[in-house]
Amino acid sequence: MISTEKRIFLRHTHWFCLVLAGISLLLFTTVLKKYYLNIFPIQFAVIALITVFSHIRLMNAVRLNVLKFNTAYLAIMSIKLFMYFVFILICLLLNRSNAIDVVVPFLVLYIFYTIFEVVEISTFLKKNTNSSN
Repeated sequence: MISTEKRIFLRHTHWFCLVLAGISLLLFTTVLKKYYLNIFPIQFAVIALITVFSHIRLMNAVRLNVLKFNTAYLAIMSIKLFMYFVFILICLLLNRSNAIDVVVPFLVLYIFYTIFEVVEISTFLKKNTNSSN
């Protein structure tokens, strides 16, 4: 059974992904049309999935022991960054001629999803630490 907090997070993620996909679609069909690569939807999906799984792991870590959150956060973020690094290296090896067109959208997505995840985990931590006091 999925907890209420996880459902809320998944709902927020769903809407965030839809809004970001809509903005991306709008930009890549108009202003940035010449920079679009077929790998962008794969990048979008990989970043979204890794964000969801890492955030759920963080939520589980907080549930187990709030005091060990910092250690869990650093471990999960390190694994996440390593996975992103491997993914972007594979993308660059497959498409060397358009390296900037591969990296820039990835970094923009990474920044947006990182901001989203920080806001979500901060909200979750505030609710969780207030309820335990």
